[in-house]
Amino acid sequence: TIPNSHSDPLYKCIFLTSKTGTECFTTSTDGQVLWWDIRKMAEPTETLILDISKKDKPTLGGISLEYESTMPTKFMVGTEQGIVLSCNRKAKSPSDRIVANFSGHYGPVYALQRNPFFPKNFLTVGDWTARIWSEDLRESSIMWTKFHKTYLTDG
Repeated sequence: TIPNSHSDPLYKCIFLTSKTGTECFTTSTDGQVLWWDIRKMAEPTETLILDISKKDKPTLGGISLEYESTMPTKFMVGTEQGIVLSCNRKAKSPSDRIVANFSGHYGPVYALQRNPFFPKNFLTVGDWTARIWSEDLRESSIMWTKFHKTYLTDG
């Protein structure tokens, strides 16, 4: 194991568009997002604590990630608590990295995907529903499916 790594199982890893092609970021239910350079795996290059209370203690566990290469500093995290976090990797302070949160699922957000043609819109899948959101409307999703009899896990 790597001492400076996730303490819970890793749920998602996404490789980033970079000059070297060796950078990725990961999330886990331990409440962290970690950035890595696979040439130096001894420790992460950056860390984000998933905390919307701003107390710098993990309060949310990461399940899914979304990264759009046309917006290289923005990314999203779906949590096991049903909240989606919109984040900015290059914010001035660590507490400003979580820009917004979207609540609407009653269970883990298993899938998260931006619309490739309208990147402000995104799809989430979790609990018994799939939902479409707009970054401009944070209060509620703009469209959702009926509640299904079984959990939905991908979209």
